[in-house]
Amino acid sequence: MHRRLAVLALLSAACACAGGGAYQVSPSLRAAPDARVAVLPFDNQSTAVDAADIMRKLAAEGFGRRGYLPLPGGEVDGALRGLGVSEGGQLAGVKAEEIGKAVGADLLCYGDVEDFTFQNLGFVVRKSVVLRLKLVSASTGETLYEGTGSGRDIKVFLNKDEAKAAFVEQLAVKLVQNILKSPLKREAEAAAGKALDRLPRR
Repeated sequence: MHRRLAVLALLSAACACAGGGAYQVSPSLRAAPDARVAVLPFDNQSTAVDAADIMRKLAAEGFGRRGYLPLPGGEVDGALRGLGVSEGGQLAGVKAEEIGKAVGADLLCYGDVEDFTFQNLGFVVRKSVVLRLKLVSASTGETLYEGTGSGRDIKVFLNKDEAKAAFVEQLAVKLVQNILKSPLKREAEAAAGKALDRLPRR
């Protein structure tokens, strides 16, 4: 009984945070003459050390599919090192105009990985990725676009044998994904896709 109550509480909490994403789109974005976008290093609030790099790559791919021209990440990182920036958390201390001049693009994408979790608790397997993106004009400082996306998968097993089998299976899944450097692949792709869902195409 206690186990079932705990499971129901977990599911209720998950449903409470699984609402639709929030979006902001400025009319100025459609008028922006330059389609080049610098996807900057993402901030990472999760405990997964590679989450920021994974989500940054997926965001750059998403911009490309929508007709934008994401600059090569290596070039962006090299230009940022000249400003003393090596990670997403340091970007707040540098003006957007300075960053734009350094990377050679007016459209700057800031990202924040709010969650990147793979919990295998036996009776409950929870996968959750939450990404917040913001597109800023370096020349004006205006936020042209802002979107949040999430990808989640929660499985609950009330039968002990099913729970044991699922625990072993998910350990194997996590191991393979880590080897392939694609942890939470489906959830990460969903979060990135939803975060860019309302971005106008070029």
